[in-house]
Amino acid sequence: MPGCRTCENREHAAQPFSSTRPSLEVCLIILSFRAPVAASNAYAYTALNLLLNNITDAAETTSHPTSFTAWSPCTINPATVAILTTANETCHDGTSPVFEPVLKHLWAPPSVRHVYLNYSAVSLATSSPDEKISCDVIVVQGSNPGVAGAIGKRFGWDPARSALSSQVGISSQAAFSKPGDLINDLWAWAELHPGASTPPSSSNGSGYGSFDNGSALMSTNSDEKNMSLFYAEDGEARSMEDETLITIFHWRSRADADRFKHPLQRSYGQNGQAVSNDMWDRNVAHPIRQLQGLGAKTDTFKLELRGVEPRMQAGRAAARERSGSRKFSAMASGFGEKVSGLWGR
Repeated sequence: MPGCRTCENREHAAQPFSSTRPSLEVCLIILSFRAPVAASNAYAYTALNLLLNNITDAAETTSHPTSFTAWSPCTINPATVAILTTANETCHDGTSPVFEPVLKHLWAPPSVRHVYLNYSAVSLATSSPDEKISCDVIVVQGSNPGVAGAIGKRFGWDPARSALSSQVGISSQAAFSKPGDLINDLWAWAELHPGASTPPSSSNGSGYGSFDNGSALMSTNSDEKNMSLFYAEDGEARSMEDETLITIFHWRSRADADRFKHPLQRSYGQNGQAVSNDMWDRNVAHPIRQLQGLGAKTDTFKLELRGVEPRMQAGRAAARERSGSRKFSAMASGFGEKVSGLWGR
């Protein structure tokens, strides 16, 4: 309809993502295993190792210098594994062939969410399985359009504006100085790719091999977020989230993270400057509790991200040198930390 603002916004939202700000597409993958994933759980651990190496090898077929894959079991629930990777085509959705090695070990289908982050996300890259990057991921999902709207109104339709790092003084002028408790935090809406789908949160693992492939519009992390993302008739059943907000907090250490969140302990920003004790509760924890009261579903993952171990298959060149992405990840881990304040939000 000519002149209809809603139609114009729908058409704009359907266009491929474009922005003057630098952005990196990252997949957040959540795997729910039937038992804790540890070396003692040999079959599941080997299957996970195979999956991670397949993802990493696929990323190495590209020449993009910011490719990385990092993973971690959840410290709260070691049967849950989170993976952050830039191998977007390989991990397009939960039905991607790359997940085949681990499917029989899961009680729910793989959850794959795509998110556009600024380039400081490379600070989450590591090339060593022994190096641990303390990280918290919070996923806030709107169970219906009303709750999704409440999430957007509380954190803004451009959620990067809610980043704590900008509030504690991490800016371009201080980018190369001593970091505080919080190195960087990344806020963005999960992107909905045409033809992709995320299984319902209530999935219990039975018959999860088939998903409803809705016709979704790709969002642009902008004010158009309050427009409908579906060409669906009112009342049509949907198996995908209306909106999902993803926040990633990169801490200097787990102890620093716990101190920052504690309302009675002093928290520190750039160059050791003290920040408000209740910053976490006021800007993150309390608003999320309010949204939960409205019906929002929240998942929190405390992670210690690490690099991918060599393949465990006997007789193979397990310790082979990797090119491209893995070598760059070693540099990116330190470089991304320094430039986290340089990118526009």
